[in-house]
Amino acid sequence: MQTYYFDVTDIVLYIKNETTISGIQRVALEVIKRAIETLGSQRVKVSMWDKGSHSYLAMDADFLLELEEFDPDFLAAALLGRPVRKVQTVPKILARYRNHRARYFYHWLRANFEARRQNHRYFERRGTNLESWILEKEEAHKKSQGEPVFTPSTSMQKRVRFEEVANLGDRLIILGATWGLNDLNAHLMELKETYGVEIDLLIHDLIPLVATEHLASDFAETFYRWLEESTLYCSRYFANSQNTGRDLRRFLSEVNSNLPIDVVPLAQGFGANQESPISQVFRSRLDATKGVRRSILNMTKAPYVLVVGTLETRKNIWRLAQAWQQLIQDPQVEPPRLIFAGKKGWYIDEFLDWMKASGNLEGWISIAEKPTDKELAFLFHNCEFTANVSTYEGWGLPVGEGLSFGKTGVVAANSSLTEVGGDMVEYCNAHSINSIRDACKRLIVDEARRAELEQRIKSTRLRSWDDVTNDMLGYLN
Repeated sequence: MQTYYFDVTDIVLYIKNETTISGIQRVALEVIKRAIETLGSQRVKVSMWDKGSHSYLAMDADFLLELEEFDPDFLAAALLGRPVRKVQTVPKILARYRNHRARYFYHWLRANFEARRQNHRYFERRGTNLESWILEKEEAHKKSQGEPVFTPSTSMQKRVRFEEVANLGDRLIILGATWGLNDLNAHLMELKETYGVEIDLLIHDLIPLVATEHLASDFAETFYRWLEESTLYCSRYFANSQNTGRDLRRFLSEVNSNLPIDVVPLAQGFGANQESPISQVFRSRLDATKGVRRSILNMTKAPYVLVVGTLETRKNIWRLAQAWQQLIQDPQVEPPRLIFAGKKGWYIDEFLDWMKASGNLEGWISIAEKPTDKELAFLFHNCEFTANVSTYEGWGLPVGEGLSFGKTGVVAANSSLTEVGGDMVEYCNAHSINSIRDACKRLIVDEARRAELEQRIKSTRLRSWDDVTNDMLGYLN
């Protein structure tokens, strides 16, 4: 019986430092869970590179079916066997250290020391303030009944060396980002050559090669070497969009490879729960706000446009903010607020300095940092429309996620974004502030235009994660 192993190395590395999910990890978890449901837990396993033992490990995957939403502590305990502190008992600025006992208590003591010194700058540099630290610490104390105790949220799965269970013809599917792991590359070559395992790799984008200016200087070279070496062990590639497929074909031609590429477009959905988080039922309204931070609820008291994704230069956040500055000065427009929802990324110091100097554009712009899935669902459901004006994307999950909530958006007409948005969004030129401004203005002032686009969404069958999984498994069979 052919077994499908889905690599989760990327997820393991991610949960060591992050508390909220990003696009690549969401793709992997959504596909793996549906593969288990389709083929059964006997045929679907997960695998990971263990740096400590310098070995590639395999384990059962059915524990992922218990994962209703992204829970880094559940995953850390299941995959690593680590005693962890539940995220909800951790003040925000310490969340990244929740799996590291010594570092957590060091930074806990440091923050308390800086609080006693009234060092406001210490907390501001970490995306919060002294008052929030005091409130979060008190809340964490109440929830944990004192100094938080580190306990596992589930049992670690039984792990075995991959070579002990792999059979000729088994498939290893890598859905995440594994570049920079040279030892893993060498091991994958051995799995193919010695054990006859077929290896398939999903390419999310070639941003490090196409949009190098937005990344650290040495990252592009690392990515190039990784992708070139992957031709030595891959049986085929999956591309997440037609645009990514074209970029990948050009790269493979450059390195003299003719490996097959199958395009599997990603979903226009938010995950398993597509139910509207708010209805006219009072209980539903209460449930929708449970677990949503008060700071985020406060942002949504006035109408707003939602921008989802890591705050980085490629997302074109500076041009969008400049367009908003023009909109609030336009006497013909009564603009909504603008909410950026995501973690802070690379090279945005100038943007953050401008935000601080302008008082977050006099209060017209807010940042909901590292939102949970529930907070994102709340934000999507209540926004006027979304905005994604990136200069380049591999797919553009937030565009499709907005569509799944019935929300149209202002979207840049480049790369793969037109594949996601179809005829259901308002397009703009990402390199023109005026074009971004005009597209936003149309959706703000022209109610008929927005209603037309929203009606197109309702009449369109959006692509689901079931579609993605079925297409991928169809190519693998």
